[in-house]
Amino acid sequence: MKLRKSEEPLPGRAVALILLLCVSEMRAETVRYSVPEEAERGSFVANIAKDLGLSGEELLARQARLVPEGEKQYFQLNQHTGDLVVREQMDREELCGQSEPCL
Repeated sequence: MKLRKSEEPLPGRAVALILLLCVSEMRAETVRYSVPEEAERGSFVANIAKDLGLSGEELLARQARLVPEGEKQYFQLNQHTGDLVVREQMDREELCGQSEPCL
């Protein structure tokens, strides 16, 4: 049987469908938290696994990570528990200068 150009063999279609289903499960989430600038190193901020409705194992399996906007990494994520803690104390003037509000 000769195939037309527009027809793919079934295995090619099956692979495309599987890839589509896998990619559709991937997504990026944006979550925002307020943290006082006086917060000490190691201060608990939130459990992001819980906030995203995931278990610690799922967070680890999905290779969750924090992506800083600047040079410094102010927070640390424990991928096993989902706990987000302060890694480095923040200085409002260093981060925002005189701008209001400081986000």
